[in-house]
Amino acid sequence: MRTSAYALLLIVLACIAACGAGDEASGTSESELGEAPSLIVVQIDPALPRSVGDRIEALVRETADGARVLRVTPELDRFAAGDHVLAIGDVAAARLVIEDGEAAALSPEGFVVRSTTTASGARILAARGKDAAEKSHYARPNRGTLYGAYAALEAIGFGFLHPLAPTKPARFEVPARSITKTESPRWHVRGIHLHTMHPLELTNFLNGWGTTPEDRAGWEAQLPEWDRFLEWMIANRQNQVEWVLLEAKSWQSFALSDERLARLTAIVTRAHEWGIDAGADTPMALQQQHSFKLVEEQGELATELASIHKRVDWLMKAGYDFLATENGTTEFTHADPARMLAWMNEIVRYMHDEHDGRHANIKVHCSTGQNADGFTDPTTGGPLNVNFLPHYADAKMGVLPHSVQHYGIDDAAPTYGNQNFEYMRKFLQEEVGRREVVWHPETAYWVSFDVDVPLFLPIYAERRVHDLRLLAGDAKAGRMGRGEHAGKDMDGQMIFSSGWEWSYWLNDVVAARAVWNPHEEAATDLEATRAILDDAFNAFGAAKKQVVDALLDWMHDERELLIYGRDGSHAPSKVELRNGQAYMQGWEVWDDVSILAGKIPGVKAPKTQPDHLGLVEMRIPGHGGPGYSREIEPLLAAMERVFAQRANELAAALAPATPVVKDLADEMIDAARITALRAKQVHGLYDYVDKYWDMMVPFSSAGAWRKERLKQARLALDEAQPIVTRREARYRVPAARIASWGNNPTAYEYGYLWTVHSLLYWWRDEGKAVDAPATPCYLNIVNPADVALGEGGVVDALRVVRKVFEANDILGGITPCLAEPATEPTFPQDNLRSRPRP
Repeated sequence: MRTSAYALLLIVLACIAACGAGDEASGTSESELGEAPSLIVVQIDPALPRSVGDRIEALVRETADGARVLRVTPELDRFAAGDHVLAIGDVAAARLVIEDGEAAALSPEGFVVRSTTTASGARILAARGKDAAEKSHYARPNRGTLYGAYAALEAIGFGFLHPLAPTKPARFEVPARSITKTESPRWHVRGIHLHTMHPLELTNFLNGWGTTPEDRAGWEAQLPEWDRFLEWMIANRQNQVEWVLLEAKSWQSFALSDERLARLTAIVTRAHEWGIDAGADTPMALQQQHSFKLVEEQGELATELASIHKRVDWLMKAGYDFLATENGTTEFTHADPARMLAWMNEIVRYMHDEHDGRHANIKVHCSTGQNADGFTDPTTGGPLNVNFLPHYADAKMGVLPHSVQHYGIDDAAPTYGNQNFEYMRKFLQEEVGRREVVWHPETAYWVSFDVDVPLFLPIYAERRVHDLRLLAGDAKAGRMGRGEHAGKDMDGQMIFSSGWEWSYWLNDVVAARAVWNPHEEAATDLEATRAILDDAFNAFGAAKKQVVDALLDWMHDERELLIYGRDGSHAPSKVELRNGQAYMQGWEVWDDVSILAGKIPGVKAPKTQPDHLGLVEMRIPGHGGPGYSREIEPLLAAMERVFAQRANELAAALAPATPVVKDLADEMIDAARITALRAKQVHGLYDYVDKYWDMMVPFSSAGAWRKERLKQARLALDEAQPIVTRREARYRVPAARIASWGNNPTAYEYGYLWTVHSLLYWWRDEGKAVDAPATPCYLNIVNPADVALGEGGVVDALRVVRKVFEANDILGGITPCLAEPATEPTFPQDNLRSRPRP
């Protein structure tokens, strides 16, 4: 029994803290504080930003389940039987559990989470941490404490998986079981690049837009989404975020306006409150996809450098902590290498000298076929890959060696002209110690490859773990650094993120946590991934193990089928044209155009995804590709069979999951099922086309068989559509923002999931199989000039030319390639389902 003096003291202290924080603590009775077992006490370090402390308290209140919640002053250190205490940071209750010496001994950004039951019977869950060691340009809160706070919340059932939709336990309760967790990061740079060149969930917001630049209320309405994302970053142990800043002729007056600057400043300020460094990705002279270029116009060097100064000054007014930039004028073209090097060096000099030592880094892309004239490769003495030009830049310029799509560093990767990314690994090793080096892989690619089909690809997650374990092994084996820098390590990872729906949050969660701890002790990459998921998936309760098992099976099978084309009975003679990804992905017009252009002697056309045996091409006798029946059909059959089986297994594993994760569970089930349906559709369409010539054989039954295979393919598409409709109602942002046709800051006239909404790639493949269109421009939805060059005269002219050609049937099938359609396409296109005629 407590004394009345203690009860009175607790009432006074609670009221002082709670009234200041807007809590409902006034008038608390002695029985509520002393006797009732339903009291939850929240004690948060006042050094943390008030907004963060209030958010943690709000999470507790939302899960109190009728219990009284009191937020008390940091000095209170006496609690009664039945009290459940959450203590965060340098507060009395946390010091009872985690001593000052233990907290001080942590590595930078490390934390301790521990629970105990006091002699009086109170349960305390405490988190303490250590701040980062790097210099900060703002009043940075203790990151270690923040990481520990969210690790503590996860330990009692909160989940931070989808970046915009945390999951909450049915009831807040400090478990009776003992909780002890001490962690510190493997690498000190752990960031996320939100690729806002794509029309994603936060693209409008991060560019200062609501639905338009003028829509301030719409922009402000998205601020809570940004807060949830920043919270997600802390829960997943990240410390940097960057995004691509855009501009276009049609909204040029807003691009450098005071209003936009004010909105960007507010975005950065909120990131700082969560201890997250914020960066702007502003290419030097990249003219594609509405880039906000530092060099506005190329001409005299002095004019170019003045443009860099002006634009850097404007950006730094928003409070950005660093700048990211990009090489080249597009992914596949570049300016004079010596001039680009001068730009790089001026950017880092100006940032360092004029903006308080803030740093800059540059992406090292994995495109091929371009050399930097006048520069030699320091290792081979041969021509220098233009992407490696930053090797010659000022050492203050950091580098982000980049890979694309789901491929691991040492996987077969027949994309962007590559065979694999081992050369990027070598470049990374050579730059370590000379400058900041941050690995830059992807968790989604978009552009017809993955989330916009959609495909369920947890293989992304496992391959990101694989990469980091490989690079950690390089450091351990002394393969990092050269000469005086030998034996040093890279600085971290910045993942390239491009959308979260259809379970792509899973890839970001795993990749983010892997750079904190890649579990080098695990025997295999799959077991390391298991350890990460086991830590992140507490919200799945008793179902966690079987869910993780099912996801690991998906990862294993996708590597075999999608990357290597191994169908379980044999491996292909070579991966090119014979891997599952090439057939499961979507094929848009410019993918087809680049493949055809590459077959013209003397033309070097970039292939931005793995090539395949095309549905139109395979009708041509002697097409020169792989034999369908022997080399491709067994793979398609295996994908149809395996993905259907894995979808059923995942659904069964998720069935007993706790209600609080039902939305995530349903999403994974839908993503898995639609992937199985895509495999079924592709297999049916290819079978249908393969027997085209067999119909010419007298008395052949091929015609009936073909119609049955087409019927099955069409059924798969028809079954996919209601899954899409069901998911759109549960997207975490309005479907109109990300799945509709219409204007946005990017070069695309649709949201990143419009192709899912319409199932464009599915319909396009069906049309190819049935109608065999002669033009690769079939169902084009992109304005090539806008994407490649930005808005302006060429873009507008091509739109006019398309209208003229369509009206006069000039150039026939080439017309759709000239610009995007004037109105939203509808499906089935051209009365497709009326063909083939009986």
